[in-house]
Amino acid sequence: MKHEHDIEGAGWTVLTARERDVIHPVAEGKSNKVIAMELGISMRTVEAHRARIFYKMGVRNAVQLAREVCTNPEPSKICTHESSEQYPGLCAQARTE
Repeated sequence: MKHEHDIEGAGWTVLTARERDVIHPVAEGKSNKVIAMELGISMRTVEAHRARIFYKMGVRNAVQLAREVCTNPEPSKICTHESSEQYPGLCAQARTE
């Protein structure tokens, strides 16, 4: 089992399946309440996932997370966030088109 200090800032490889479900809506700027309703989980659970995602991705807030998700997308995934269209300078995919 990995120690907690081994996963700080480790990125995509250490995220659980549910954390992967939560990361994109957080990066899109959705509120915890909306994410909870969409995924059918409690708001407190979303808050816990969000905190672990920030830790594992090595970021401190949702803006840094959005940048990380768009510049270093999940392996085999393409960034399709609404923020890509709204803020093309933020997303690596939008810069290459």
